[in-house]
Amino acid sequence: MKNKSEIMEIIQQLDHHIADDFEAQDLDFKQWNFSAVEENVNKMIKYAVCMANGGGGSVVFGVADKMQGIDNVLIGIPFDVDIEELQKRIFENTDPHITPSFDEIFYKDHSIRLLVMNVLPETPPYTTTNGTATIRQGKECLPYMETKRII
Repeated sequence: MKNKSEIMEIIQQLDHHIADDFEAQDLDFKQWNFSAVEENVNKMIKYAVCMANGGGGSVVFGVADKMQGIDNVLIGIPFDVDIEELQKRIFENTDPHITPSFDEIFYKDHSIRLLVMNVLPETPPYTTTNGTATIRQGKECLPYMETKRII
């Protein structure tokens, strides 16, 4: 898992690199879809499970990972996205429950907000409440196992 200052150092290098160059077992960058809030929440749930099963890590939301040039890369996320609501939704949609911590990073005189989701390493397996499990391997979230939730 990367701390806030490590992530800020990486972001400063995005004028000459793409974010994908820095993705690793414990770090991923994701662009925010401004027209599909629910898609973003589902992505966070998926990555919380993936990172928990893969030894923990950080996912930075609001960064275009295939672009170069800091002005092109820092897309940001809306300022009205509520961190407590995200934590609640992730908690409710993971089994066993995961409660990630979040850090905010601001750029350009606070006009761009990035959100860093930090997931502690947990004892797998973790799944979404619909039974889907992935695990972080290198730069990817790969299928961990298929489980069915028994009610």
